[in-house]
Amino acid sequence: MEWGKSDNRHFIELLSSYLPDRIRQAVGLINGEYINKLEEIRIRKGLPLMGVFAGFDYFIGEKGSLSDNPGAALFVSPKEIESLFLLICEHSVYAFQNEIAKGFITLKGGHRAGICGTVVYEGEKIVAIKDISSVNIRFSRQIKGCAQKVFPHLIRNNHDIYNTLILSPPRLGKTTLLRDLCRLISQGVPSEKFNGLRTAIVDERSEIAAIYRGIPQNDLGPRADVMDGCRKSEGIEIMLRGMAPQVIIVDELGGTQDAEAVRRAWNAGVRLIATAHSYGVEDLKCRLGVGKLIGIGGFERILLLGTDKGKRWIKVMDANGNELSFLDQDSGMHTGLFGLHSYGNKSVKQACRETAYIVKTNRGSS
Repeated sequence: MEWGKSDNRHFIELLSSYLPDRIRQAVGLINGEYINKLEEIRIRKGLPLMGVFAGFDYFIGEKGSLSDNPGAALFVSPKEIESLFLLICEHSVYAFQNEIAKGFITLKGGHRAGICGTVVYEGEKIVAIKDISSVNIRFSRQIKGCAQKVFPHLIRNNHDIYNTLILSPPRLGKTTLLRDLCRLISQGVPSEKFNGLRTAIVDERSEIAAIYRGIPQNDLGPRADVMDGCRKSEGIEIMLRGMAPQVIIVDELGGTQDAEAVRRAWNAGVRLIATAHSYGVEDLKCRLGVGKLIGIGGFERILLLGTDKGKRWIKVMDANGNELSFLDQDSGMHTGLFGLHSYGNKSVKQACRETAYIVKTNRGSS
């Protein structure tokens, strides 16, 4: 995905609002071709400034040059880290203390600043992070339309959908796809004769809606209600009691409590769209809690994401694991979503290849 006009505007706002002068100038001088692929700026006290571009790491020089040589980069001073931290806290560290204790702050535009430093405990609970040593600014990109071709497979009728689980290894676009499905469900899709449904989002990690001062920075449609920063198990219960949703959206299901909350939603007649980290259905079945939600009586549609030679694919399956559709296409997602696993992390790259091979084998034998 190339940065559109809106993205450029948000990018410029981010630079001017949060980055100290030297860092802002260096990033602003990066060649436009690379700026379009910029995913993260990693700012570490006393260390070289680094950017992640479509999955590749480059050190950033004072004049915007990119290099594999850390010695050619701008070195971040302790004062710049302190200034950056105050800027992302809008000069009110106390107001952001709850977010800081979680290790990140959501910025205007839906971007996220991850924070490292010295953790402060109060009993067993993390209450603060002090002596900030590094900040990682991750750029948020909403890709509208990336779920358009998947959505028809999830429609039960014009006012109902199937309970759906999205599976993939990390950073292959689960949350991006989930966000767009949420938008389609909330607003409705006239071309599919699908009416919009009341949609509740339990956004534990503030990544689906990217709430900033109570306002979602991502478009989730006109019928969406968001519970931000709330554990999934508790958030599902709150939404069921107070918001009368027809659909609940959650990201990254995990343990037994999450599975029990999903069951409660189903028992209340509410549909659920969720994601989970997994290399496939059999991998997920081996896990406690969420693994019990696979099969008859569980999720009715499974979306398995992967890449093959840099090209994205989505396999749509029913509750029994039978393939309903295989979408082998470019749906608009930035290749950087997959770059790290296509060219960097060898173990994940191999896992993705194996998953792609299994899918192709199954297709050939069906």
